[in-house]
Amino acid sequence: MRPPPPAAYLCAILVSGAAAGEEIRIELWSGHPAARVESAALLAGGLRLTARHGKLQTSQSEAPPPVSFEPGTRLDGHPIAGKLTLWADGDGISAVESVDLEEYVASVVSAEVPSAWPKAALEAQAVAARTFAMAQKVARGPSSRFHLRASVLDQVYAQGGATEAAKEAARATHGEVLTFGEAPIAAYFSASCGGRSEAAEEAFRLPAGATPYLAGAREDEGDPDRPWTARIPLREISAALRKARRILAPVSAVSVSERTTSGRAREIALGTSGGTRRIGASELRQILGYETLPSLLFEVNLEKDSAVFRGRGSGHGVGLCQWGARGRALHGDGYRAILAHYYPGAEIRRMY
Repeated sequence: MRPPPPAAYLCAILVSGAAAGEEIRIELWSGHPAARVESAALLAGGLRLTARHGKLQTSQSEAPPPVSFEPGTRLDGHPIAGKLTLWADGDGISAVESVDLEEYVASVVSAEVPSAWPKAALEAQAVAARTFAMAQKVARGPSSRFHLRASVLDQVYAQGGATEAAKEAARATHGEVLTFGEAPIAAYFSASCGGRSEAAEEAFRLPAGATPYLAGAREDEGDPDRPWTARIPLREISAALRKARRILAPVSAVSVSERTTSGRAREIALGTSGGTRRIGASELRQILGYETLPSLLFEVNLEKDSAVFRGRGSGHGVGLCQWGARGRALHGDGYRAILAHYYPGAEIRRMY
């Protein structure tokens, strides 16, 4: 039996040299109590690390964070393509992967868009994903621990692989970024706008004029309505609001009290024993769950003891509409024409 790894392992298994091309840092997850790292450079079974008082520990050693591992490791059984860095925040571990931006773009396209969709739709998604990543990198600055999260909070990241179609979309648009006034734009996108897009200023409460290329309220004939219905018992709505410590009294009525220009719900009126309470529609969607209420483009009615939401689309409806891009590509639009529709006034530039 070989001896346990010395303490130097925690600090010595580093990447020599930076990744080729533009690099992006992705927070894979945070707050985990432990992590297991495996690689050819480590002993059989790898290393199990825990966090305690801001330091990373194994059964044999302790080291201050961060601790980095070479590309090709496995984290909790999942392959990591780029450099892996672990941080200790109190008694929790955060995992960050540093990867070439083009590899990241291909992985996002794989996670966001079916590979069987038209080539132009995948290419438009590649430019939007690259632009969003570059804008986040610029906003966070060079000293930031990470630039994006690997979830719907930023962009879904297909960790460990990409389809050939997604890789080709990244290659075909290599380095291309949407800009407005020299800077990368906030290239938001969603699955389906339900036939009508939303303005970023209304969806995210941005200052007037902050995103002129995301004006919203545009009809999108390329995107079908994609209707959905959600029947939620009032007792479940009451329990969710109580758990979020938002409204403690039982809810007896639900209605839309204010809408945005595109027709999406902006404010919800909730009837309770203490009178009518109002809550932002986006907050209610977050509390009930994004899968439960796929979008804010809905009507709501009471049926017996349930609130019945009937809506269209999926996501916030700002920027590129993935199903709409598919429809436009099927009708012969190239990726540049698709991007011009969803981000009017923005220019495509090759940044590197």
